[in-house]
Amino acid sequence: MVSGRLTRPKKLMQGDAVGVVAPAGPVDPEPLEKGLNVIRGMGFKPVLGRFVTARNGFLAGTDAERAEDLMAMFENPEIKGIFCARGGYGVNRVLPLLKPKVIRANPKMVVGSSDLTLLLLYLVQKCSLIAFHGPMVAGSFGCKPMTLSKTQFRKMVTATSGAGRLNAPQSRVLRPGKARGKLAGGCLTLVCRSLRTPYEIQTDDRLLLLEDVNEPAYRIDGMLWQLKAAGKFKKVKGIVFGEMVNCSAGPNGTGKLDDVIAEVLSDTAFPILTHCPVGHGNEMWTLPWGVDAALDTESRSLEIKGSALA
Repeated sequence: MVSGRLTRPKKLMQGDAVGVVAPAGPVDPEPLEKGLNVIRGMGFKPVLGRFVTARNGFLAGTDAERAEDLMAMFENPEIKGIFCARGGYGVNRVLPLLKPKVIRANPKMVVGSSDLTLLLLYLVQKCSLIAFHGPMVAGSFGCKPMTLSKTQFRKMVTATSGAGRLNAPQSRVLRPGKARGKLAGGCLTLVCRSLRTPYEIQTDDRLLLLEDVNEPAYRIDGMLWQLKAAGKFKKVKGIVFGEMVNCSAGPNGTGKLDDVIAEVLSDTAFPILTHCPVGHGNEMWTLPWGVDAALDTESRSLEIKGSALA
């Protein structure tokens, strides 16, 4: 694990070229084009990776092709940022093929979520690079309106002052309180998949954000217990859960998710806020992993304290 101060990638400017890559699952042309139009509407010039539309079974090309696309974007001086097209599955197979020394020598903004959780962990923990958990080109902008998310996304990737205070009035307070720490997390399934690997998530003194989609309550329970048994909640400062889309209940209406979360975390004291826009919902915050933030359940807000971009 790389320790010490994280590198802040440079902010994007009007007219900048941004690379679009697919390090995980295959990309459908229609949502991809819709998402590319959103990116163009923000004033950026998307440049597709060579293999972004490739297919290799359930993957967007071979492992080598997907790794090549990602590294090519880091090595190309004309590309100022890197946006992921969609999630799915497959980033875990790419990570051993990446070149951390090259990434550290060419630090750039990378935005992704869902299966890209593992790539973001890799960038923060192996490359000392602030990485961004946020909407993806085809998987988010290409299939949902994301009216509020578009504005916040553009602000996050272009302003050195950061995102400021993000409010979630629809969220639910599972345990009240205030907390401050560096942001970390992502899709719960992928966070668990990081355990006992070289990319295992570091949670000490972190504000942990967790989300998932289409998982029964008993599987959410199992994954939270796995993290608990691995000691990942011992030094957490606070937790923010996403909407957990289609994860709300088990068979016959049993296993309500807030009850599941409350039971697993009953022996902890940190604040917990649930149902925030940090995952697979209709809106999604863009958040910088590794940057200091403050959670306040009374105002149902998350405030980015540090600067994520140079």
